[in-house]
Amino acid sequence: MWRSLGKIHPRKPAPGTAAARTAFSSYSRTLASTSLSKANIPKPKRSIDKYDPNLAGFFGSKAVTASGSTTDNGTGTSNTARFTMLLPPPNVTGYLHIGHALTASIQDSIVRWRRMRGESVSWVPGMDHAGISTQTVVEKKLMREQKLTRHDLGREAFIKEIWDWKELHGDRITQQFRRLGASMDWEESFFTLDENRTKAVKAAFIQLFGDGLVYRDTRLVNWCCALETVISDIEVDHEDIDGRTMLNVPGRLKKVEFGVLHDFAYKVDGDELQELVVSTTRIETMLGDEAVAIHPDDPRYKHLHGLHVIHPISGKRLPIICDPELVEMEFGTGVVKVTPAHDPNDYACGRRHGLPIVNILDKDGSFNANCGSKAYEKMNRFDARDKIVEELKALGAYRGKNEKHAMRLSRCSRSGDVIEPMVMPQWYIKCDGMAQRALKDAENQNLVFHPKSSIKDWNRWLENIQDWCISRQLWWGHRIPAYKPVFEQHSILQKTHFPTDTGDGPWFVADSEIEAAHQIQKFLADKGLEETPYKIVQDEDVLDTWFSSGLLPLSALGWTGYPLAKMTPGRYPTNLIETGTDIMFFWVAKMVMLCTHLSGEVPFKDIMFHAMVRDAQGRKMSKSVGNVIDPTHVIEGITLKDLKATLEGGNLAVKEVKRSQTQMEKEFPRGIQASGADALRFALVSSTQQSRQINLDLANVTSAQHFANKLWNLSAFYSRTRLGDLEYVSSVTSETVLAQGLAEFRKSASKKQQLSLVERFIMSRLADTVGKVNGGMDQLEPSIATDTARKFIIQDLCDVYVEFIKPVLASEDQNSIQQRDSVLKVLQTCFDASLRMMHPFMPFVTEELWQRILPESAAGSTSIMVSSFPSPSELESWKDETAEKDMEMTLGLIQASRSLRQSHQVPMSKELPFTVWTSDESLLVPGGALLESQSSLSHFTRSIGDINLASSSSNDLVVDPSVMAVHIISPELKLLSPLSAIKDAIAEAAIADAAKAAEKAAVAAGAGGEGAVKKQEQELKRLNKKLGNVQSELEKLGVRLGRPEYSERVPENVQQLDTKRKVDLLAQEEHLLTTIRTLGNGF
Repeated sequence: MWRSLGKIHPRKPAPGTAAARTAFSSYSRTLASTSLSKANIPKPKRSIDKYDPNLAGFFGSKAVTASGSTTDNGTGTSNTARFTMLLPPPNVTGYLHIGHALTASIQDSIVRWRRMRGESVSWVPGMDHAGISTQTVVEKKLMREQKLTRHDLGREAFIKEIWDWKELHGDRITQQFRRLGASMDWEESFFTLDENRTKAVKAAFIQLFGDGLVYRDTRLVNWCCALETVISDIEVDHEDIDGRTMLNVPGRLKKVEFGVLHDFAYKVDGDELQELVVSTTRIETMLGDEAVAIHPDDPRYKHLHGLHVIHPISGKRLPIICDPELVEMEFGTGVVKVTPAHDPNDYACGRRHGLPIVNILDKDGSFNANCGSKAYEKMNRFDARDKIVEELKALGAYRGKNEKHAMRLSRCSRSGDVIEPMVMPQWYIKCDGMAQRALKDAENQNLVFHPKSSIKDWNRWLENIQDWCISRQLWWGHRIPAYKPVFEQHSILQKTHFPTDTGDGPWFVADSEIEAAHQIQKFLADKGLEETPYKIVQDEDVLDTWFSSGLLPLSALGWTGYPLAKMTPGRYPTNLIETGTDIMFFWVAKMVMLCTHLSGEVPFKDIMFHAMVRDAQGRKMSKSVGNVIDPTHVIEGITLKDLKATLEGGNLAVKEVKRSQTQMEKEFPRGIQASGADALRFALVSSTQQSRQINLDLANVTSAQHFANKLWNLSAFYSRTRLGDLEYVSSVTSETVLAQGLAEFRKSASKKQQLSLVERFIMSRLADTVGKVNGGMDQLEPSIATDTARKFIIQDLCDVYVEFIKPVLASEDQNSIQQRDSVLKVLQTCFDASLRMMHPFMPFVTEELWQRILPESAAGSTSIMVSSFPSPSELESWKDETAEKDMEMTLGLIQASRSLRQSHQVPMSKELPFTVWTSDESLLVPGGALLESQSSLSHFTRSIGDINLASSSSNDLVVDPSVMAVHIISPELKLLSPLSAIKDAIAEAAIADAAKAAEKAAVAAGAGGEGAVKKQEQELKRLNKKLGNVQSELEKLGVRLGRPEYSERVPENVQQLDTKRKVDLLAQEEHLLTTIRTLGNGF
């Protein structure tokens, strides 16, 4: 849709008229001021200065918090609709990054929109204690600054260090959110380790244990040696390796070799001439082998069934077992080493065959006494690799290696360390039943996903869910409320059966040690052991961070374990959760499972996901890459020097800091310019239309800043105009979207018809825009709302309406004076509605500008954020398809005049006589579109006198290409101008150009003419090339339309598009041929 009117040169006005004293310009896409007499214009309530992207403006000066949240947020009458939403709590491990800014921008736009619709909104913020991440960061800080480990400090002192660190960084995170303009309920703010959340976590664990869903078991787990803790399956990253690869591993100075397959032999016990060759990529685990496995049907090894082999290093006698599930006869030698305690498949095999499951590694990844050789005790697992190979070679048991072996490596997503499977007792949650309920709720639409496609991933994961390991070997977190008695007489453990006994118990789950003591005493009394001496020890482990986060829809709203009936009505369930796709299973699924089980209903109805934010090249944002963006740097700007300094003093290694700083120099050679919170928010929300991933280019933020500047300039135009002409505006409170005085036009059909075409057009466009903006927000597609609102403001309001009313406001003739009242009321309505529509996305600039248009009598606490949002119903009566169609025709004619000038090299400074020809007689009758817009057409086409209107029945109009230049808008509408007038205009321009050139180089007057001829030759070449492209496309389309199966196989809507495309191409072809003939014949 064409909108921009571009630079306008004035028609030659009659001497002495007001128009003779006025020139109009919208050059460079800025709004020019009109030349209304400034003598009578009073100063506005607030001066309109240059737009400052970092303005804070109204915020903080009224009864609104610095972020924009109101003091009565979350309250309302019993009839007020409630809307409650949780902010995904950022980790307390550092500062916010651009991903957090995206989440906050999306959510804030939603809550501001709902607040303006009159709902009682509660957007609850909080921070997550982030067990692994926070403990790791503080441990590194301790080592860097004090050369101490957490064990040197002790548990209590170390936890105090973390709390101190949390207080320092938590405040910074809050300030970042406020700087972004997030209108949260700060009084409701929570921390996942605060008192109420701790009570809720304990209560939930105890209830789940009582319901039989929490249990303790000894299993093979994912162990991270760097962090010395278990991690869940979804916290494991998988890396494919093609052959020998050297990789960095945390805590090691040298890289470690992967992708190599080692072969070594086991001698058959009693027959040293026979051996079984096995292959492994983890040769260090051979110290924990408990058997070798063959396939029972493999004829090569039938004679070895029931025999044993001898371990080449420990000398241990290992059984040869038959296992068709573990062994593939065709793969390698058909023999597999079995290490039950350090491989998932071997673990299952060991359980099937009753093999010993012996852990040969300590928590730090070094070998323990179970490894079978004193030489390897206390040695790191990776250091042992080369030593074992050397020893096997010396023993004659090594059979070589394959350095082209493809493999998949499991790494900890937190530390990057290589996962070591280990067998140890842990706490688990049974997930199958809760997952089935979550699947059913999604199927029954109790849970609604946005976008809809995300339900496929939801179903896929929940259908294959495993029990969740919830214990972590950390100090920072919710300590597990489980206790066990430690008996002085260890024989008690062998004589008595205890609950939850997994070899390291017995365990009793209780709210406190006192309650646990009661349980233990009662149990011992029942067993007749009440006099047995013991002491109580609480489990050292803490709960997985995601366990406490999974309870937030309940705990963040005040639940601490009491029945839900005691909670404030309307608080639970919440309405919506919005977050990134990357934590669908880490967080969202767990909230649904846990909260639904504990409360009996789903924690929210709608689930909205946004894509992951990446840099402009589509790369994942990482500190080591140097492309992580702090939102405050975009808002306030930062120099390259200061940007590089942000990497220093952190936990990155020196080499990583230098590498990241080098990358920063490439990414941000001039630093980051200040763009303001509004521009960043708008760019982020607009980018959510990218469904797979969001590639954030800071150029888009700059573009959004230009748009904010457009709003500012529009406000400047509005303020100058209304203050000079509208004294009645002082009584307008701006508390209704339709400006005072427009209601009379809406009520009276006769008066509505008195509005000009451009007024009817802009009101219709406003009605359509308001409907689409509300629809986009209601459907949780805010990018539709931002795109629609921006197009309306730039293309419809600024580029069309404002430009069309400038002549009316500038003219002193009686007709223009009579029009001003409605013209300015429409402008006020559109500007006011535009600010309201943009407020959810650009809160700072819209609040500032809205305050400027308020009358002096407005209440001091009046804020746009609690005003009413434009509703489709109040603007429905202004929809006018005819006006929009007629206006599009008018704009098309103006564009046609520009194209005609360009193709004939006629500058806008030269007026031309234009004629509009139409075959539609209704356009020329009184009230018809062409007759109504004749004055505007004359002005914007730069026509000599009023533009001529002619119909197909006009006998005095000659449409001859040899006489007239013709631009075809459609088969029913054409724009014509005499070639003789065009020649005269070109000649005048050439003479003027030649005169200018003569002043500098004494060039003869004819040189300008030669230049014009050369330009026309170039234009002919361009037009012929364009004609060739159009004819080629017509030919291809003709072939497509001519296929016999076309009408049967091609959908009807596509056929309609093809037909329309053909009509358009034919019109273009006719126009190009006419223009080419004109240029060829006329010059």
